[in-house]
Amino acid sequence: MNTRALVLIECILKPFIEVEKRDINKMVMYVTPNSPLLEQGYIETKYGVLVLDSNNWLQKGCAYIMEEVSKGSVFGWVIRKERRE
Repeated sequence: MNTRALVLIECILKPFIEVEKRDINKMVMYVTPNSPLLEQGYIETKYGVLVLDSNNWLQKGCAYIMEEVSKGSVFGWVIRKERRE
């Protein structure tokens, strides 16, 4: 994995884990179905293992992290393309 991408992911995780004291084991990073990251299925971060899953509705180049709980969950874009009009 690209080190710049890993730093970006860890920057998104930092407030969730260090400030809000959330558990990385309850978080999933969603990527496009054709992402090469899905082959491994997870990413090793300094906070622990982040599980990967696919989202068919994402555009190529987009990814987000979401906590898998029903109440008070966290959400953060890792990469998000801006719409052009």
